[in-house]
Amino acid sequence: MLIIGIAGLVIGIECRHTYLEKRCAPFQTDKKPDFTVTVTREMIEDEKAKSGECPAGADDGYFESLSAARAIAHRLPAYGAFLFHAAVIEYRGEAVGFTAPSGTGKSTHIGNWKRAFRGDVGIVNGDKPILRFSPDGTLCAYGSPWAGKEGWTRNVGCPLKAIVFLERGKENSIVPLSPADAALPVMNQILLESDPETVGKTLALTDRMLSAVKLYRLACTPDVASAVTAKEAIFGK
Repeated sequence: MLIIGIAGLVIGIECRHTYLEKRCAPFQTDKKPDFTVTVTREMIEDEKAKSGECPAGADDGYFESLSAARAIAHRLPAYGAFLFHAAVIEYRGEAVGFTAPSGTGKSTHIGNWKRAFRGDVGIVNGDKPILRFSPDGTLCAYGSPWAGKEGWTRNVGCPLKAIVFLERGKENSIVPLSPADAALPVMNQILLESDPETVGKTLALTDRMLSAVKLYRLACTPDVASAVTAKEAIFGK
């Protein structure tokens, strides 16, 4: 059994393929799991049916990894956590999540932050971080093995300061959003399960998140000035 430590939780994964083991290498531990998930052949075939465009050469190991992420996401709300589709950076000890439909330019924008602010910026996760509330109510973002095609992830956690909704623009501009305005875009980036109990817990956590962090919409160009525009709005000049 593969055992990983993420977001302050220890999770066991019953799996068959080496793909997931390689992805999980930075997160492996020998501690006792808080819970365990098992990936079955039926789950893999179901994931294949759900997937749209997949990377070239995607095999059963790739779909086993997606199945494991889905199974873990189903268990997380019971621990005050959920999987969120976003790219998350750390800037001077605080995290910012950038979310948008695939292909909008999240990776490009993160690259601009690295170019603009160099050593002050680290990547937490490039695609599917875990967000979890700590006992004192702080919402933190954690790296996970599911990090997108670039594989950008670290086994770290940082307080989440803001979520930024990216869209392409002819010039760089950023505006704050209210929780009501951000609710639908946020829900589009969260995996909701079908059973009522898990859905209820996820919605409650999402509501807490919308009240706990700053929310923005950023229209951005592909150039490095987009990162400066975002940083000054979130952290000040």
